[in-house]
This record gives sequence, structure tokens and C-alpha cells, in this order.
Amino acid sequence: MIYEIITLALFAVWFTRWFEPLNTIRGWFTDVWVRACIKAGFSSLSSLAIVINCPKCFGFWFTLFYKQDFFLALSVSFVGFLINFIIDKINWEYEK
Repeated sequence: MIYEIITLALFAVWFTRWFEPLNTIRGWFTDVWVRACIKAGFSSLSSLAIVINCPKCFGFWFTLFYKQDFFLALSVSFVGFLINFIIDKINWEYEK
């Protein structure tokens, strides 16, 4: 169970942060989605674009759809948040 949580959380962080070729596609999709929602008058739906940019959001929703287990999705979301937090702290220390 722990192995599965860590694996899914690492996948979420990899998909949303580390894999550079997806950054361009994610940026384009986010821009198109937000513009389309605003143009259609559904500006509240524009916040759904964060799901593909946030490791904890992506980890939660991906796990919920893939495994269909709410508590596993919560665990993956939390571990994804922790991994992202640790990476940000390490990057911040090296930027000093």
C-alpha cells in the first residue's frame, strides 16, 4: 500500500513538474481553457485548469479515477504535496 501511494504521488509530481516536454503542452492547454471559459461566460470553470498544474490536485483526481478509492486518493494527494514541498525547499536553499 505504501509503495502504491509513493508511486502514484511521484507520478503526479513527475507529470506536473518534472517532465519538461509537457510544460509547453500544459501551458498551452491552460491558456486555451481559461480563454474559452471566459469567452463562454463560465469564468468559474477556468479554475479547473489547475488540476493539470498542481501535483496534489492531479494526484488526487488521477488516483480517484484510476483506482476508485477515495482514501488512497487522499493519501496520494498528501504525499504529492509533501514531495512538492521538499523539492521547493531544496530548490530555495540552492538559490540562496
